[in-house]
Amino acid sequence: NATIRLLPPGVPNTAGYFTLVNHGQHDRILVGARCSLVQKAELHDHQMVDGMMKMTQQQRVVVPAGAQVAFQPGGLHLMLFGLKSPLQDGQRVSLTLLFADGEELQVDAVVGSAVKVEDHSHHHH
Repeated sequence: NATIRLLPPGVPNTAGYFTLVNHGQHDRILVGARCSLVQKAELHDHQMVDGMMKMTQQQRVVVPAGAQVAFQPGGLHLMLFGLKSPLQDGQRVSLTLLFADGEELQVDAVVGSAVKVEDHSHHHH
């Protein structure tokens, strides 16, 4: 369900959103990502610092065993810096997620201007 935000031409950076689900018995630790369309990709989080919303780079994001972590607007997200060419609406982009244990997970993301946020509120226990 990965998406990449479509921004106006000339904007060099964008963000990627997805949900990681860990079906395993062990915590998984996401440590980074690669994307051939950009110069670099970083894990970022929005955090309140002194009453101001700041973006802070995360060196690692833990996905607990049997749980999921959502990368979404206003929270954790993948920052993509230095687009090498303008993105097109509906374009498919390959992301590679890098884990602490050396595993690499290939993800297909779709570029879109309107990021559809599904309502998951009724799933909470």
